[in-house]
Amino acid sequence: MLPAVIMVCRQTVSLGRQHAGEVVTVHVSDTTFTIDLDEGPRMARRTTDIPIRNHKPHRPR
Repeated sequence: MLPAVIMVCRQTVSLGRQHAGEVVTVHVSDTTFTIDLDEGPRMARRTTDIPIRNHKPHRPR
């Protein structure tokens, strides 16, 4: 099984194999992403300043 990777604002965030196939919620602020997972929230620093264009989630085929 491949590791779970999400892409938000053209920035990839790796979540690990244990989260592959899960549906997650991402909260975006000016400097961080907060990803809601089952074991608790995970924060990632935002390295881009690109605005959010598309609010619809996509699943891999």
